[in-house]
Amino acid sequence: MELFKKLPDAEFEVMNAVWNNPAPVTTPVLMRAIGNKKGWRAPTLISFLVRLEDRGFIRSEKVGKERQYYPIVSRKAYMVQLTRRFLKQYHGGSLMSFLDNLAGDSGITTEQYDELLEWLKSCEF
Repeated sequence: MELFKKLPDAEFEVMNAVWNNPAPVTTPVLMRAIGNKKGWRAPTLISFLVRLEDRGFIRSEKVGKERQYYPIVSRKAYMVQLTRRFLKQYHGGSLMSFLDNLAGDSGITTEQYDELLEWLKSCEF
């Protein structure tokens, strides 16, 4: 079941900054975390925050003159849904197809292979 749509890149960057900071997060905190690096002015950042709120990813409340933002969707929930959608759309839902493509031309490093094996050993199926 699809709970939410994939975020456009700029909105994902803002959401990532929200996740990376303790809640509640404010516009000045987000400007320091991402806005200044991107060359955004506060109104640009605020428009992304409004979109994220409209999409149900965050909620906000006005405290004095400041608006505070709280994540509603967790990073994990978003990434799980996005990953499942990617696997279904591009690999027919096949984990083996995904891993085969990943290991193909780009190659998996020995460290990544060992990490994957350790993870598989720790899973309870």
